[in-house]
Amino acid sequence: MTLDDALLKRWPLVLVLALSACLAFGIFGRNLWKPDEPREAAIAGRMARPGGDLVVPHLGEQPICEKPPLYYWVATGSIRLLGSGPVSVRLPNLIYALAGALLVGLLARAAAGRLAAFTAGLLMGTLYLAYRVEIWIATDALLMATVAGALFGCYRGLMARRGWPKLGWYTLMHVFLAAGFLTKNVVAWMVPALALVLFVAWERRWRELLAWELYAGLAIQLAAVLPWVLAVAARPDGATYLRIFFVDNLVGRFTRLEGVGYTEGHRGWLGEYLVELPVYLVPWTFLIIAAVAEAWRASRKACTGDQAAARERPPWRFAIASVVPALLLLSASTTKRDIYAAVLMPGFALLGGLWISPALRAPRRLDRAMVRATAMLLAVSALLLPPSALVESVRVGAPASAAAVVLAAAAWLASLVLAARLWSAIRGGRLGTALAAAAACWVLTMLAFSALFCPMLNRSQDLGPVARAARDVAAEHPLAIWDADETIIAVLDFYAGLTPPCISAGEELRRRLAAAVDLHVLTEVTGGAGKERRLDDLEGGFDLEVERRIDLPDPGGRSYAILKPKR
Repeated sequence: MTLDDALLKRWPLVLVLALSACLAFGIFGRNLWKPDEPREAAIAGRMARPGGDLVVPHLGEQPICEKPPLYYWVATGSIRLLGSGPVSVRLPNLIYALAGALLVGLLARAAAGRLAAFTAGLLMGTLYLAYRVEIWIATDALLMATVAGALFGCYRGLMARRGWPKLGWYTLMHVFLAAGFLTKNVVAWMVPALALVLFVAWERRWRELLAWELYAGLAIQLAAVLPWVLAVAARPDGATYLRIFFVDNLVGRFTRLEGVGYTEGHRGWLGEYLVELPVYLVPWTFLIIAAVAEAWRASRKACTGDQAAARERPPWRFAIASVVPALLLLSASTTKRDIYAAVLMPGFALLGGLWISPALRAPRRLDRAMVRATAMLLAVSALLLPPSALVESVRVGAPASAAAVVLAAAAWLASLVLAARLWSAIRGGRLGTALAAAAACWVLTMLAFSALFCPMLNRSQDLGPVARAARDVAAEHPLAIWDADETIIAVLDFYAGLTPPCISAGEELRRRLAAAVDLHVLTEVTGGAGKERRLDDLEGGFDLEVERRIDLPDPGGRSYAILKPKR
């Protein structure tokens, strides 16, 4: 196996096939997993109903003004086309993942050729943090793709000649920035804007900031965003909604605001992203280390009289600019959560794509060492990950289907063969063959692992059985939720179309029990989380008894109880 011309000429097709296999079970092989997926799916599901509010997202009956609605609009369209269900909501994520990888590939293609394109696209789809975001129902999946597209348009605009070519590429950048804004607010502008400013300053191309082509596309952003803003403002509580959308949810994530709880929910420390970064970049962490070292050398080359350096230096500087300033800004923010760093993945993938050609042409000692370290990591992963998923499935009593076991076994054996081929190529000094084998080995390892892991974990993560039990009870009795969180509210709304009243005060519960003598109460009673005490409180303090209990299995399954008045 080599990175030959036949493969590279068809790099978009090969990339789509490889990433589709890698993502298949993560996207299509499971239902909604807590904590975020039920909420995001329920918001889209409510929009998709006849008369659903397409302007302000709602969770149950309550407006949720955390993010603009583009992600939910796309999911709504998928639900209306394919029917309500987790796969319908998650299907657009496959499009976002493939689009993001292809866009980063096109950026690398423009900077360094087909080999860089294929490598960057593959990294974009398989970096651990990128993979997590791509399979998860959340706005970050679309956000990451829009950042990749904006970086592509930005780089091509910077490199294009003045006039229509530059206008066209910058217009493409603004299209993606508008989509990103409608996905997750001004955060979408952070990476492309900082990359543009740092690159211009680094290259001393100050006149670029005065180019009319750079700003003409702002009209597209206004045309895309302003109608939605005006529609929100026209609501009776529009001013409050807009403040939450654009102040609380933006400033409140970077610094502490009075009355805004984001800093309490996702608190972190100053160097958290830097410490966790090696994990985000698995399994290509060591290759990215080599790429960063090469970027440092290449970005510092003097271009005086050296046309080759003049051509090679700008892509490296742009890749660095796509990572470093945004990483520093995220590190300085008050709230920290690993998925917030997903916007950095296109820049790291670009670094890897730019690295591969010089590494194959004239590998340095560090390049060879990092390839060997990557081979070791992949060999261990190929050897251990799929069997560990099978052992855990048997341990918790969640046997996979025969088809999944056969597929996993075939993919596992193939990954082991490729791991052996990888080591053989390294010993023979054939880095191109080694890297091709490494990519195929990881894709097959992930396919084998997820074919077993996703169905196993789905049993404990999917709260569908709770929703079905609540729907059966609600068909005959009034139902309320005691001390509800967003997850159970979303699950009942999405799976069962129920929006029971949420009660957290004892006096209100007594009043409702007096008004409806057959009122049933749903509550979480998961042991070990302090929630099992709710059962004793409700039984002893309100004269209730358990009618139905739903205990989701290991690993990590929650427990719920539906109580009824004692007769």
